[in-house]
Amino acid sequence: MRKFLFLFLCLAVFAAGIKKAAADNGGNYTAEVRIDITSDNAANARDKGMKEAYRSAFMAVASRTTNEEGLARLENLTDEQLINFIKEATVVSEKASDVRYIATLRITINNDLLKTFMQEQNINYVVTSPSNVLVIPVFREYAGDTPLLWEEKNLWRKTWETTPITSSPNIYVSIPEDSINTMFLTGEKAVSLDGQALDKISAHMGTENIFVLDALYNGIEGLKITILPYHGGNTRTVNIKGARGPELFGAALPEIVRQIDEEIHKNQIDAGSSPHDIMVLFDSRRLSDWLQAEKKIKEINIVSSVKTIAMGKGKVQALLTYIGSLENLTRSLREKSLILNGYDNFYTLESIN
Repeated sequence: MRKFLFLFLCLAVFAAGIKKAAADNGGNYTAEVRIDITSDNAANARDKGMKEAYRSAFMAVASRTTNEEGLARLENLTDEQLINFIKEATVVSEKASDVRYIATLRITINNDLLKTFMQEQNINYVVTSPSNVLVIPVFREYAGDTPLLWEEKNLWRKTWETTPITSSPNIYVSIPEDSINTMFLTGEKAVSLDGQALDKISAHMGTENIFVLDALYNGIEGLKITILPYHGGNTRTVNIKGARGPELFGAALPEIVRQIDEEIHKNQIDAGSSPHDIMVLFDSRRLSDWLQAEKKIKEINIVSSVKTIAMGKGKVQALLTYIGSLENLTRSLREKSLILNGYDNFYTLESIN
């Protein structure tokens, strides 16, 4: 069946566009690929295009699970090796002439095989998960102006409030104008990444994925947006061309989402290098306290195991095995209302609920 399907779909062409890879219930990833190629005849176009389509879909899926070094190694796979990872491929639509073939293909990659292969070849494998992202959109008409945040003239924040984000695996929230947020945060504090203010916002909103988006009109036409991550990461600057007005901000939003997604994905991949162990002490007057905390810890995607070592005198000693950096572990625990404190040679864990 696989050989038949392969021969049939070898009638495809060069991948001109790829929709975001999505996981099915079995954990396999599917990429939708649009192909459009012209050759001396349709058969040659289809044959060449199918190979490119498979490779494009495979690399789109692989980019979710490894870093740049891993992708470089996977790019060296031959077409014959790559076909082994194709679980299913279907033609969604197609058009053909004597020399041209246009089609949309839905290609599913066998994630179990990909994971096994990467582990056997010592290629870094990390499954990224959706993140809750808080954006703080501020706006200035001129560089010397005071940054606007809660003011009515902040068209940038209004755009985020009225535009649903449907093209991202992450969950985006524009900072709401409630009593706590307005009490602690101003546009100036946001742009300066005021730690005292943003720590309170982080605790209030329940996330440490905070990005300040500083939008500034760039001359007569255009918008310059500086992406300022609060908890680590790289500052990015994006220039959007267009006439001043609400439409310009609407045009900027998808590109900003793409840039933030890229930064979050990079951080998740970089964090997935090797496992680490730490011993923690948890104050537990009741067994149920520890069981609730243990459940929360196991829900964290970078934690691979939690082992209870000893219990007694109101304390639990446990061994946590995690992937990546201690900073990411601390951040993930805090999002579960668990505070990790490090001392000279041990760690304590406490619940703030």
